[in-house]
Amino acid sequence: MIYSVIPYERIFYDNQNEMSFIEVTLHGERVVLIKNKDNTYTIDKLISTNPKAYLKPELMPGTLLMNVTIKNDNIFG
Repeated sequence: MIYSVIPYERIFYDNQNEMSFIEVTLHGERVVLIKNKDNTYTIDKLISTNPKAYLKPELMPGTLLMNVTIKNDNIFG
């Protein structure tokens, strides 16, 4: 049994299912997204020095983003 905050997919990495990471600006904060197979994105991590940013539920890691367009490192949609 593994007790860790690290996602299962990262611990047991599979080269066949390589994840695509994208760093973008969302709600004025930098986030790292994982592109899913169904053209949705999942927030992987928040990169910010602002403590209030970590309290925003829309920036929480694991949040699924659907129907978004990424242009010039910014998210629209």
